[in-house]
Amino acid sequence: MSSVAPVGRRLAATTAALFILILCQQAVGQAPAPRPADKLAVDMAVDKGVKFLRESQNPNGAWGNGTGAGGGKGWGVGYTALAGIALLECGVPTSDPGLKKALAAVRFYADSGDLVDTYEVSLAILFLDRMNGGKPDRTRIQYLAARLMAGQTMNGGWGYKVPKLSLVEQATTLSALRKMSTPQPTPIPSVRDRPYSLGLCIKTSDDVIPQTPPKIDLEKGRTDALRTLSPAMRAWPVFLHANQVTMGDPDKKVADCNSNTHFATLAVWAARKHDVPVEQSLTLLARRFRTSQSADGAWGYSYIKGGGGGTPSMTCVALLGLAVGHVIDPEVGVPPEKDPKVVNGFAWLSKRIGAPAGTIDNRPEIKAVGGLYYMWAMERIAVIYDVTRLDKKDWYLWGAEILLGHQKADGSWEEGGYHGQHPVLNTSLALLFLRRANLTPDLSRRFTIDTTALTQKVADTVAPPRVDPPAPDPIPEPVAIAPPPREMKLPTVTPTPPAPATQVAAESPSSPPPPPKESSSLIWIILCVVLVLGLGILLFFLAKKKKQKEEEEEKPKKKKKKKGVKAKVDVVEDDDD
Repeated sequence: MSSVAPVGRRLAATTAALFILILCQQAVGQAPAPRPADKLAVDMAVDKGVKFLRESQNPNGAWGNGTGAGGGKGWGVGYTALAGIALLECGVPTSDPGLKKALAAVRFYADSGDLVDTYEVSLAILFLDRMNGGKPDRTRIQYLAARLMAGQTMNGGWGYKVPKLSLVEQATTLSALRKMSTPQPTPIPSVRDRPYSLGLCIKTSDDVIPQTPPKIDLEKGRTDALRTLSPAMRAWPVFLHANQVTMGDPDKKVADCNSNTHFATLAVWAARKHDVPVEQSLTLLARRFRTSQSADGAWGYSYIKGGGGGTPSMTCVALLGLAVGHVIDPEVGVPPEKDPKVVNGFAWLSKRIGAPAGTIDNRPEIKAVGGLYYMWAMERIAVIYDVTRLDKKDWYLWGAEILLGHQKADGSWEEGGYHGQHPVLNTSLALLFLRRANLTPDLSRRFTIDTTALTQKVADTVAPPRVDPPAPDPIPEPVAIAPPPREMKLPTVTPTPPAPATQVAAESPSSPPPPPKESSSLIWIILCVVLVLGLGILLFFLAKKKKQKEEEEEKPKKKKKKKGVKAKVDVVEDDDD
């Protein structure tokens, strides 16, 4: 027992020392290494998001709460189209069975005539355009776009619903618009039409070949077009002359909003690739945003002439409209980097973007930074304008850290921070952000901008450079009249001996000693060492005391044994006698 006890005491002392050492290492700040939002982390998040979308698709090919089209039927077309676009942007081929089923579902409801919601009509156009270049669905896209343009308001925007048109009315609308619009140039292939997954440049300008459109008499075309329209159709804003359009605060009966206008803008622009005359509609759209900016540079949810209030997401929508205007509307007259509306809009928006933290841990909630709808809208604006930094902040890295930090284990994003959110919509918007999706690549081709000049103007607007006031003119010295020259004697100068070193040292200001550096880590280490030594001394004292106790217990036994031996010896001696 005496040999086992020291081994146990040494084992206990070693275990306690290791335990204290581990606690000390944690106390001195050895936190887990930060997890950056690098390319590998982003790719893994995208793969998980794609997996979630695939697994959440309904058996009939649709996504969402239901299988119908708007109107309380589950917004099936809107969910399906947005999820399909996200999968395409993530590199899923158009031959994928899930995308084929989604395409069949969207085609079915597009042909049924039940699509009346602006969101769903717009997303259906975008999805059909992306699947196989939209060639098999050219007629569907044209008719859906005709309904969109028929629903445009006097203020150049869209409300929640678009009118139902017969096939004859749709065809008449397209024919009339072609007569009063400038023919569009032939589309030119561009590297920016390729998916982002190829790692190609998003913005270049050398792939744009200017084309001179043919000269036509637009006034004669307008007169001929109006003859083919019914009186009711002639009153549609898209058919009115510019001087007949009076923009003002919207009537409650025909209220529009910039959120519906957002999706309609994307759809109308996409439709122009399919021989849809969109010039009239987009010119009206550009006027909407040029007349509704607030004094601080923002735009609000509804149209207010002269501006009023503003939100980050709606400011992004307006910047999209201004980009379209610089391509369509000749009245702008200045390049976008010199357009004060563009510069002030980006300056206001840059204040709503945070700086990257270098890790995906402990990032703010998505709804706290504006929500997924805003992040997606901001991403597309930055891509179109080719802006990598806003107010010297990397907008993509900032957003990617937040998104990666809040992705669920199943690959979805549960909290979107906007009205009508759903895991399918949230995940689709997050994936579009992470892939830097450009839903209007042909707009980027035609939109020429000096990004460096724009970034500098935005930075100067956010923090104007300091301009020092001009120095006052020096006061001229009075001119003295020199006296007549005379002989001058130089005074005798007695050299002054140098001051003693001690005096010079006393006179020169002594620099204060550097303050001692605070080192919490060193303090913790010293405390840990003291604790280990104290524990060792305590264990040593206890072991020594126990040993003394054992020795004291052994003494009576030894004395008794000695007495027994002595008594035996006496007995032997007595026997000898």
